[in-house]
Amino acid sequence: MPVFLAFLLVLGVLRVGGEPQRLRVYYGYVPPSTNLPALDEMVQGRMVNFTPPPGTALLDVIGFEDGTRVEIRDLLTGLLINATTLNAREKKHFYIPYGTYFKVVATKRVGVLLTGGSTAYQSDYYIFTGIATFYPTVEGGFRGRRFIFMPAPATHQYYYTREAVHYNFFIFAVEDADWYLRDRIGRFETRQSLKRANFDYTTLQSRVNHMGVTSAVGYDSVFELTTTGDVMVCSAAYGALIQVPALTGGYVGRQFWVPNHANWPETGRSAVLIVIPLEPCEVVVLRTTGEEVARRSFTGDDVARRSFWFLSLGVGRFNLLVKSTGDITVLTAATWQQVSPDFLVDGIAFLGSRPGQEVRFYTPSSAVIFSMEDQDVVIDGVSRRMKQDEFVTVGSGVHSVKGSGHLVVQILSPGAGFNKWGHYLIEAADIDASYPEAPELFERGIPVTLYAGAAVTAVVVAAAALFLRGRRKRV
Repeated sequence: MPVFLAFLLVLGVLRVGGEPQRLRVYYGYVPPSTNLPALDEMVQGRMVNFTPPPGTALLDVIGFEDGTRVEIRDLLTGLLINATTLNAREKKHFYIPYGTYFKVVATKRVGVLLTGGSTAYQSDYYIFTGIATFYPTVEGGFRGRRFIFMPAPATHQYYYTREAVHYNFFIFAVEDADWYLRDRIGRFETRQSLKRANFDYTTLQSRVNHMGVTSAVGYDSVFELTTTGDVMVCSAAYGALIQVPALTGGYVGRQFWVPNHANWPETGRSAVLIVIPLEPCEVVVLRTTGEEVARRSFTGDDVARRSFWFLSLGVGRFNLLVKSTGDITVLTAATWQQVSPDFLVDGIAFLGSRPGQEVRFYTPSSAVIFSMEDQDVVIDGVSRRMKQDEFVTVGSGVHSVKGSGHLVVQILSPGAGFNKWGHYLIEAADIDASYPEAPELFERGIPVTLYAGAAVTAVVVAAAALFLRGRRKRV
């Protein structure tokens, strides 16, 4: 049976009930990092402690449907690293050694979160922790109405220092939406409403350092969100590094929602955007309340030279809308030591290109380009043939990639030494997802509330208090 399954995985399809089923494939690379410490995690209301082996990162795989077969393979050797079967809302974690190029192959769509570094999950008195990432939808892409996810680690989760808190649940309403959030076992739940262009946030239970205190809500580390209108959800931890998905799907577009929370004042720290045009255009950056922040025009010569716009926003919490008259890509990040594109914080980020679509991206150090199928590829104007599962690396700067099939790009930013990094991995459905434009978001004068109201605050504070009391009894 294992040999037969491996044969089917090579083919890339399975037959279920006589119908072909496309496999879901996620690619990733584990950068050499500082080691993860001993960690605590809530699993179905019970505290579980474990210590990742030195020299490894954590790979969490979350099931979206029952009976999902998952395999993790080393791309260099082809050897099986691990395998499992998951049901809906079930999660398992695996240890992946530094320097590993790997793929996750699943018979159905799953959520795949890769994290590493000594301070990624730190919760006690240390501000520069947590990771920033968008959460993928169950159907594919990052805009939708149903999400099953493990929250990414948040930043400094003490509720009594709210100016230092950064949230691993930040929900933005693309449309008017009622939303319902619950943890896997249903001991925490909340129902709220949001008007278009409004947002809400809190800190959800995830992992923390062993014996770390947290004010996060929930009794489990897996959550499900359902909504009546389209939303986008992310972790907005300090020190963002996210290749922002377009509001219309994929990573190339003309409309973007961009969260970047970098409100710790320190020399060389700033929230920044890197905007790269793929055609002549004018780009406008707005607050979600409608006020213009900055604008920039790109000429045909700018496009030919692969120019980019490095926009420094300073220190603060920024929730922005980016609108362009032509196709662009957007990277949001934070700097350290110097406000420069060469000094971006620790992190990894992912983007992808559809068949026949050019994408452009910036990396401060290097990036890995994975081929999802046998195809012809053009990288920075140079043509080559790439086989399925083949990968190439490129150095720092702006790059252009285009393939006859799907490509996945992983951006690497070592920052201060890969002390904290992480991101949800992507597959073809995340790249191919397509949504209608949202012109109403860019109307001026839209009011934005920080919380949906006193009811939200009361629910969150009460749930946090109950959670902490229960946790003190267990620790």
